[in-house]
Amino acid sequence: MLIRIERDYSVSGDRYPQFSTNFPLPLQPYVSVKDWNAFIHTLNKKLFMAFCPWTIGNLLDIFLSIVTLYASEFVFGSVHRKRIANIEAYVADFARQHDLLAASLRNMGFLNIVFHTKENFARSTTLYSSRESVENQSVQSMPSALTTTPSNLSTYSQNPGAGVNEWMNSIL
Repeated sequence: MLIRIERDYSVSGDRYPQFSTNFPLPLQPYVSVKDWNAFIHTLNKKLFMAFCPWTIGNLLDIFLSIVTLYASEFVFGSVHRKRIANIEAYVADFARQHDLLAASLRNMGFLNIVFHTKENFARSTTLYSSRESVENQSVQSMPSALTTTPSNLSTYSQNPGAGVNEWMNSIL
């Protein structure tokens, strides 16, 4: 089963990605509420540090890039890229500790955290190879509270009786 946690725009708008801190019920057999809260708060702090342009590391990165005509990024690398790699490793480590698989945040455009349970992983290894497996795959989606993004509006229009904190089935 795929479990998707959507980005929460009510915290920071679109300045930097932050994810909803609500506990996703489908993760209950795998993750405790305490572990989830520690994970999501740490992840949100790390995302703030990586994407906020006013942190010391990012300001130094910008200054060095301008002075060296971006040669410093080729020689030393970027602080931002290192932080993003650290965030992806953190999410992968959390997933591994709780017997889950995690999709890359970069591949998801920092819009969703996607966890895949290992219980039916062998059955769904062709998830991206055939259209039938995508249509038959169940996806649990948690819309962010207090937001009205286009993705949430389309979910509500398909299922008008669903509440904001209820889990809805949808297809990727």
